[in-house]
Amino acid sequence: MSGKKLLVIAVAVTVWGIASSATTAAAAPTRATINPAVSTVSSEPISVSNIKDEHLRAVRATGPAHVSAAREPITVTRTASPTRLGQSAVNAPLAANGSNLQGFLTRPYTTWHNITSVFDHCTPDYSTDGKVCEFDGSVGYRSYGVDPSFSLGYAQSPGGGDYLYYDGHNGWDYSMYYENVLAAADGVVQLAGSDPYNPCFGQTVTIQHPSGYTTRYAHLSKIYVSSGQTVSRAQVIAQSGNTGCSSGPHLHFGVYVTSSWTAIDPWGWSGGGADPWPSDTGNLWLTGYAQFPLPSAPGNVAAIAGNGSATVSWAPPSFDGGSGISTYTVTASPGGASVSVGGGTRSAIVGGLSNGTSYSFTVTALNNVGASQSSASNPVTPSGWLGQYRAMSAVRILDTRDGTGGAGGAMGPQATINLAIVGRGGLPTSGVAAVVLNATVTQPSAAGYLTVYPAGSTRPGTSTLNFLAGQTIANLVIVPVGNGGDISVFNFQGSTNAILDLVGWMTADTSQGGGLFHAITPARLIDTRLAPNHALGQLQTLQVGVAGQGGIPASGISAALVNLTVTNSTANSYLTAYASGAARPGTSNINFSPRQTISNRAIVPVGPDGTVTVYNNSGSVDVIVDVVGWVTDGSAAAATTGQFVGLNPARVLDTRVTGGALSAGSRSFQVAGIGGVPNMTDPRPATAVVLNVTVDNPNGAGYFTLYADGTPQPPTSDLNFAPGALLSNLVVVRVGSDGKLDLYNLIGSPNAVVDVLGYFN
Repeated sequence: MSGKKLLVIAVAVTVWGIASSATTAAAAPTRATINPAVSTVSSEPISVSNIKDEHLRAVRATGPAHVSAAREPITVTRTASPTRLGQSAVNAPLAANGSNLQGFLTRPYTTWHNITSVFDHCTPDYSTDGKVCEFDGSVGYRSYGVDPSFSLGYAQSPGGGDYLYYDGHNGWDYSMYYENVLAAADGVVQLAGSDPYNPCFGQTVTIQHPSGYTTRYAHLSKIYVSSGQTVSRAQVIAQSGNTGCSSGPHLHFGVYVTSSWTAIDPWGWSGGGADPWPSDTGNLWLTGYAQFPLPSAPGNVAAIAGNGSATVSWAPPSFDGGSGISTYTVTASPGGASVSVGGGTRSAIVGGLSNGTSYSFTVTALNNVGASQSSASNPVTPSGWLGQYRAMSAVRILDTRDGTGGAGGAMGPQATINLAIVGRGGLPTSGVAAVVLNATVTQPSAAGYLTVYPAGSTRPGTSTLNFLAGQTIANLVIVPVGNGGDISVFNFQGSTNAILDLVGWMTADTSQGGGLFHAITPARLIDTRLAPNHALGQLQTLQVGVAGQGGIPASGISAALVNLTVTNSTANSYLTAYASGAARPGTSNINFSPRQTISNRAIVPVGPDGTVTVYNNSGSVDVIVDVVGWVTDGSAAAATTGQFVGLNPARVLDTRVTGGALSAGSRSFQVAGIGGVPNMTDPRPATAVVLNVTVDNPNGAGYFTLYADGTPQPPTSDLNFAPGALLSNLVVVRVGSDGKLDLYNLIGSPNAVVDVLGYFN
């Protein structure tokens, strides 16, 4: 208001010498049920006509005398001054270490109220000196003019109508009309009733705080606490009123140095020159401003669409109300679907949404007093991350060994890399629903795992790639893109170098043909251990026929989903699989050490001649190629069957928790109806699911094979392992008609962990 005080027309005043009324007691409201929008319970409306305007007579008394003015404004009144930060403390109480104490107060109410009288820094003892000095240095003089409705309201300029209230006041008055009064900080109640030294305060509560200060709440109509009671910040302690020397309902709020019972201004002094009241100890408001004990609104609310769901993230409120955030509630619009999470959480998944409908989201922060709501997030349309596959020549987008991707140096424990991916490596700048990556770790210092997930979403409690110390190991992953088209990579423990090769992507444009996946009963295309084949030598390539083989049609193919297995290797090496006739990319699909048997899934583009090429870098190695599915090319008509539907990763089997370690043979488990996979009775059930399968601590060399329940076990493997292994492999497998899968274990008693990542409809 341009530094000017605002005109107050009607006033209610406190008159010294009026006898106090008896204490009115009532049951205190429970903190957990406090309504931040407190309501007036006065039976008589306050107006200009029913407020008695009396002249004050100053009375000297032993101890701090009190004469307080309350006013019912009919125009906007003076509000609190702007934030006062960095004020120096003068004669402040000291903590045990000798340092000045910090601000600790919040407002004694939860909704906006006019401030009708301020602390007078000139003579805050209820004597008068013809002027009122406010904390910011502004001064009102009697000689400049007196408020016609209140003789102790002085103008700030000659003949002006901008008044300061009132001369000699040692606290702050708030225009609260029979409303809840809150404790301004934690403390112990010292007085609950009439002040024997100052009966003009009426019914009063004083609270002694550990910081060396005491706060006073005066002229109360009801008191809900008792002497000796411990109270918490923002606890309802009383109801404001009109007891004592007061002619209108209001709250007088005062702050004192406990040791000397000296009245001080919680705003401190920020005016030019020395404080006229040298006992002030500086700004005592928590965060340096008189804030409500309510949280501010969460910020940066962002949403990512999912399958009938959305992942919503946010930044915490800049102010938690002084008592911490207990709960966040995320609410969708339209529909009102919501989810609540703990106060330490920064993102949540809202389910129950309709695919194809646009939603935005708000986040409400709740503490033990009340709540505040954020502005709306960006709009998103859940679609299950629907996509059709687009094959491409593999390209490296992250290598922490040489800084590819902008992240140089090994990832440390609990480290996360946010990687921009849309628009890179041949991807378009829009229309990308998910990406297909080959993730590799090398030189890990400890056993651990990587998790790759959409940037900006909650990191799932699942893993993408598990490894032991010193291993170089890879795994295929399909991951939806997140905020800004980015993905995130998390390392659990130890340090490791991480490598990501982009091998394909899912287009969000499902109106075009091609890119539809068809699962088949797994079939073996080649095994170099069997004559007339032979091991693949150093720098050698092997052409493998795909079109027309193992249940795959002879034409209309863009890519094949295969499981690559190596065994009998003589050196540290890797295989790269790619379309025959194309240039070999500078990436790898599977890494291995001498005499290691290990598998990895690959989606490989098929060359014009219907074959794929497999390259071995070093030594000699036997190679087994099993095909589990294929992807249509552009000649296929647009269709809805065979589309990929991405899910937030969900665990569907963990034998460490349920069922116990596997034994030799098959164990069935349910997958339809779990983690977002539709039930088999759904109009569009899953024909195949995308899984991440992990083996944990097997006691012998063996393998897993996953297949549709109720069908013959195929003569292939999905995950090969040695004793003591900890490793994962992506598996795409058809679902049985009963919605179940079978997991076959060759030998021993390993544990198995299965996470579902998505499905094909």
